[in-house]
Amino acid sequence: MNAKPNKSTKVLQTKSNNGMIITVVALIAVAVVVLGGVVWMAQRGGEANPITFGETADEQIEITDTGVVIVGQQDAPTIQVWEDYMCPACGSFEAQYGESISEAVEAGDLRVEFHTLNFLNGQSGSGEYSTRALAAVQCVAAKDSLPVFFDVKNAFFAEQPAEGGGDRSAQELAGTAEEAGANPDTVECIGNVETNGGMDKASDSADNAQQTIREITDRVSTPTVAFEGEVVDLANAAWLQEIVA
Repeated sequence: MNAKPNKSTKVLQTKSNNGMIITVVALIAVAVVVLGGVVWMAQRGGEANPITFGETADEQIEITDTGVVIVGQQDAPTIQVWEDYMCPACGSFEAQYGESISEAVEAGDLRVEFHTLNFLNGQSGSGEYSTRALAAVQCVAAKDSLPVFFDVKNAFFAEQPAEGGGDRSAQELAGTAEEAGANPDTVECIGNVETNGGMDKASDSADNAQQTIREITDRVSTPTVAFEGEVVDLANAAWLQEIVA
């Protein structure tokens, strides 16, 4: 239903109120710019950013040339997990399913592709925590054993900073990894991710993860789990047992 013009509308259009008209036009212009940014993010695509990690220390861990960390035996049922280390729901997912996933992988019953996003960077004090944590995890995947990878991953989520300004430095992440059993090479790598190229690789990896999640779903959210090309219903508490079985 079309509303009739009222007095306030007429006042907005008077010559004496040109300042208000200019302000409204400016706000509309800003809104268009913001909307344009959202659309651009939604339509990003094309080829993945190539990344080089080299050989990993544990044969049960692989880091692809798009930055995906893959763990487990090749012939096991494979799930894809999209997560962000700044995401509280991902922390809850790790607390609920992390141990079961690691046990299934180590038993040879499951293979997991970890696609890590960084779209929650802005929720950290530095604006880079999601990327920094991903860079740290990639250090672990490259230089340490499978059990340590899972232990460090769990520890990062357990000590996850709060959204809206929380943060952890590279040195703090290195300390957590060391406490979780990481070897000296891994700890050194984590502590230097801001100078050894780790942040750039992690950023490219996160961009690639933005593309792969859109191959599965139109909704970019974390955590998202997929199996055989379909998003898993995490409301089904038995989803993991059903896949492993």
